[in-house]
Amino acid sequence: MTNAVKSVSTIRNFMGNAGRNTCNDSLYEALKDADESLQRQIPLKTKDEIFDKDMRIGHVVFKAGTTVHHCPVCNAMVTGSNNFCNKCGQALIW
Repeated sequence: MTNAVKSVSTIRNFMGNAGRNTCNDSLYEALKDADESLQRQIPLKTKDEIFDKDMRIGHVVFKAGTTVHHCPVCNAMVTGSNNFCNKCGQALIW
């Protein structure tokens, strides 16, 4: 899949630098969407945060010292049972 990501990114960059017309604009947008979708399939490590004091988020109270995990793309809070971010769809590594 890495070759597919690299190929789509290369085409997108080339088209972004070239003069475009209406047909090319549609193709460029399609490649942009494909590139972003492929990038989201490559798992990224979650960002960890350790609370230094008790923290209430919604109806949940997290005690001081609790580690929570965030999506590296959209910063949404994710749980250890998720392999993908529920907000943006990014694949995650734990």
